[in-house]
Amino acid sequence: MFKKSRIIYLISSLFISFLVLQSCNDEGKENGESKGNANLITEDEKGTKVNLKMRPEVGDTLRYKMVANTISDEKSPATNDKDLHTQQIMTYYYTQEVSEINESGVITFKMKFDSIMIVSTVASGDSSVSETYNSNIKDSISALPDFIQYNALIGEYFKLRVSDLGEVYDAYELENIHEKIFIALGDTLTQQEKATIKESMGSDAVKSIVQNQYQKFPDHEVYKDSSWSFTNETSLLVFPIKNLLHYTLLDIVEENSEYLLKIEPSLGIEFIRKEHKDKDLTIKLINSNTGGKGTVLFNLSRGCMFKKETKTNIDLEMKLSAGGQSANSIQKLSTTLNIELL
Repeated sequence: MFKKSRIIYLISSLFISFLVLQSCNDEGKENGESKGNANLITEDEKGTKVNLKMRPEVGDTLRYKMVANTISDEKSPATNDKDLHTQQIMTYYYTQEVSEINESGVITFKMKFDSIMIVSTVASGDSSVSETYNSNIKDSISALPDFIQYNALIGEYFKLRVSDLGEVYDAYELENIHEKIFIALGDTLTQQEKATIKESMGSDAVKSIVQNQYQKFPDHEVYKDSSWSFTNETSLLVFPIKNLLHYTLLDIVEENSEYLLKIEPSLGIEFIRKEHKDKDLTIKLINSNTGGKGTVLFNLSRGCMFKKETKTNIDLEMKLSAGGQSANSIQKLSTTLNIELL
């Protein structure tokens, strides 16, 4: 059941890339003067506009805490028509160092995870079971196969390439992480098994965690009180969906000689298809209530996110039909995701 709750978190992370908070430290201020990137703010007859860019400085060291809290409620034939409540709180502590910025503005970070904690709870009726994994504590929980990949991440530096518009291009130099996984599994793996592990714990897996940290920006200037949007297609359970990500630049403020952008993100979900057939089983979406909201403060002077807090809610009611019989399934998912400067 704990494995199921982790799967639920991974599903939710596919479409909550806007539900994040990234922070930067206060090192590098110079005599209280506004520092760097002020030229990204200009004015014309239409008003104040901003060239939204991530422009940190080489040598900056940024330390973060990311907390993802996912709560799921389900009542379906899979739960014997009983209410099943699961909660998972994943806490990541990690460090990033800006090692290079090329002429195109692509930023290379040297990154490592300092610690990871996962608290999972499953409750049904009067019974509940909890499990806590802490990478800093070597106990029977941390030795379970489910946590080998998290143990391998701790303390190992790798590289991350991110565009100045907030898109994570790739993660690389993961060889030490892979070797730790091989050793934990007894180092008796075949070459094919090692290749499978490298793929499952490769660049895409790391990106799925870290991409949530970054705010994606448009490739054009944005006026105060105006908006920009992104769309992408993915899936929710068995249904293909389109995520509608919308951002509004609410204000530009100067605080402690630095420029902060106040941004309001929102998420809408459009179901591309509401019926799924798999052999003799048909799943039809009857009702849905989905969406998300958040608040963002982006430090334009430092070229990094200052604060972001967001929440997504998904309520689904489905009808399952097979062999002339049918049953309803109700699933609710709530996810909050925050990152803060340490």
